[in-house]
Amino acid sequence: MTEKNVHPIWSDAELDAALADLHGNPGPDDGLAFARASLVAAAGTPLDESPFHQAPPAPRKSRGSWRWISVAAAVAALTAGLIVVTNHTPGTVTPAATAQAPGLDQLKGVDLPTGPAGFFHTTMSSWSATDHGPDGKPDLFLGTQTDVWVAVDTAAKWRRHSWFTNSPAGLQVPTPHKEPVPTTATDVNGPGGMFPDVQEYYQGQEFKGSWDTPTAPFLAALPADVKVLRERLVNDQGSMSTALHPGKPNSPGMSIQMVRRVLELGVVRGDVRVALWRALAQVPGIVTAPGKAGPDGRTGIGFTADGTGETLIADLQTAQLIGYTVPPKPSKPSSQPKQATTTIPSTTPGSSSTTSQTSQPQAGTTSKAAPGPTGSARNELETIYTYSVTPTDR
Repeated sequence: MTEKNVHPIWSDAELDAALADLHGNPGPDDGLAFARASLVAAAGTPLDESPFHQAPPAPRKSRGSWRWISVAAAVAALTAGLIVVTNHTPGTVTPAATAQAPGLDQLKGVDLPTGPAGFFHTTMSSWSATDHGPDGKPDLFLGTQTDVWVAVDTAAKWRRHSWFTNSPAGLQVPTPHKEPVPTTATDVNGPGGMFPDVQEYYQGQEFKGSWDTPTAPFLAALPADVKVLRERLVNDQGSMSTALHPGKPNSPGMSIQMVRRVLELGVVRGDVRVALWRALAQVPGIVTAPGKAGPDGRTGIGFTADGTGETLIADLQTAQLIGYTVPPKPSKPSSQPKQATTTIPSTTPGSSSTTSQTSQPQAGTTSKAAPGPTGSARNELETIYTYSVTPTDR
């Protein structure tokens, strides 16, 4: 600092000018430059032509103090250029003028290299609560693993293989379901994502895909435009398994599901992946949190639906989906006696639908009425997913 920068009393204008002078020409960071160059080289893109070149952050407009009550400083983007700061009660939001949510500027859409005849192999591992004790709390869990192979030419045949297991890849089931686990498994093929169930549902129709039933044409048509994608996540109507109210905006949880179904395939282009995450962060009711730990220990940016707690986790370097969690859903305690229940996943492993059954006494045994919960909320459902995408020559 020079003598001309020393003042006995600082005015706001003088302070701003001095700060601009101090930070106007920072020196290069060799470590960061090397890391960025390595990352871009891995993606096969010249440094000057990288589609994810980051503009310098906008200068802070205010030095006013803020009261942050969230330890993780979790924030959600509601509209372009706005961040929500929760400093009152949950659900009460106050917009603050900031460029974008923390961590989004670090997202890179690096695509994994693969040969022209190669495949993308995506593993989706999960576990869900299946059995509930007399107190209503889950006490047994069942794992599911789904493997999907999609050719680099996404219009070619896709393969999906799913089965139940107590040892899904990359996850540890908390308290495994009693052996033997259900033996139901599925192995289906379909050109460009048109699996048999989709073909049957849309028989005689020209179906090009949708958010909840993504196909090769649908994925290829997704733009790398944050504004357009944000509007679509809020307003697009679903199909097949999605029941929405026409004319009303989608809920945050529905927007989470739309992004999940598209990105869990692992074949969306890198620039579109980055744009999708940035668009999701601008959906009303989505809270973002950098440094979010995934189910398998990897960390990334978390995108959580306010109200339901459903969370997607994005990998920083690739912008691929690496985790999805659904927290337990508490319900009001009941004074009525509860029977133990078993929740069996649907006949298609990997599906999010479930069927609840009430366990009955076996012949030749006696049973007593179980006492109901006393003043504690029930944990009705908890689901954990992890995703892994790898290139293969299979």
